[in-house]
Parts: sequence; C-alpha cells; structure tokens
Amino acid sequence: MINVILAEDHVIVRKAIRALIDKEKDIQIVGEAEDGNTLLELIKAVDADIILTEIEMPGLKAVDFTLLMKNKYPKMKIAFLSMHDNERDIMTTIAAGAKGFLSKSVDITELLFALRHISNDGQYICSNSTNTLLNRIRQIPDIAPIALDANLNFSIRDVEILTLMGEGHTNHEIAEKLFTSQRTVESHRQALLNKTGSRNTAALIKFSMTHHIIHA
Repeated sequence: MINVILAEDHVIVRKAIRALIDKEKDIQIVGEAEDGNTLLELIKAVDADIILTEIEMPGLKAVDFTLLMKNKYPKMKIAFLSMHDNERDIMTTIAAGAKGFLSKSVDITELLFALRHISNDGQYICSNSTNTLLNRIRQIPDIAPIALDANLNFSIRDVEILTLMGEGHTNHEIAEKLFTSQRTVESHRQALLNKTGSRNTAALIKFSMTHHIIHA
C-alpha cells in the first residue's frame, strides 16, 4: 500500500483529489493538511511514503521544505502540484530532492501513474511540465553522443513515441495519434525510462536528442 499525505490549501481541490485516489486499492490518503505548519505536524504523526503537496502552500517554502525532509526524513518522497509550469520551480525543487512535479491540469490516470512510479524510487515530471523544459534542452550546445550499448535497440514504435514526446505531446495525445490506449503509452514510456536509465521524461528526451534517436 502506498501511503500519501495530501497537502492543499484549497478544500475543494483537496477533497476532489482524495475522492479520486480513494477509489484505488493500492494507494490511500493517510492525512490531509491545509498549510505548512499542519503538514509538518502531520508528518510526525502518520506513517507516509509520499507527500503530495501544492507548491505554494501557506507557511511552506518548497525548496526549504524539500531540503528539510531530505535531511530529517530521507525515505520520504515529495511530489509537488502546481498551477503553473514554471521552469525555475521544476528545476529547483527537483534539484533539492523532490521526486515529482505535476501540473494541476493532469488527469487522474497520470497522477496515479506518477505516484506509483515515485513509490518505486522513480522521478516524475508530468507531460505538460515537460514541455516547459524542452526549450532549455534544445538550447544546450550539441555534444558528441556517448556510444550506445550495442544491445540497446530502439524499435520503430520507440522512436515514434520518443518523437511525439519530444514535440511536447501528452500521453493522451500520443495515444490518439498512435491509435492505442493511454495506459499502453504510459507503459511504453516507463519501459523507455528503464531502458535508457533516465530518471524522468526530460532526461529521456535529452538522452534521445543527444544520441540522435530523435532530432530537435
């Protein structure tokens, strides 16, 4: 069971997220917080695996909070929710040790996929937020690609999905374009992360561009 603390200052949003997660058999909300102080007290009181928190919670500074959790509760995983796909927020929170960054526009399928992936020691940046990082990746000067492992082969479908991801399409859009299900696309994306050793989608796209599997 994946135990989640949900921190969100807007009651309607918090209750809506909880109602959706409560339908799952392998994920449960073990506590709710509406501000930073309540969240810190809750962390001491309940046994949780993941903190899913609004990035602009009252009384909480995202980077400072992440560093605090990393020092005091190193096994605790943090995923941030945000209304804005701000490049600085994504990069600073992930650099500080957060395991996820999710736009509030994600659908429940992607949110659940993210929580499960993070629970398995992965990192996750949602499809929409990945678009924010693409311009930064494309601005990185070209470098000679490291030779790929001879056993690391990419199928036509791999390249199709990587190309569409590189163009900024969401999982849902990719599924529609390839006439398959969103769950299939998510499974394929996870397989590509594992195959390339990439920690998140942005790193996967950078890997693909650097090795000329896809082109900017």
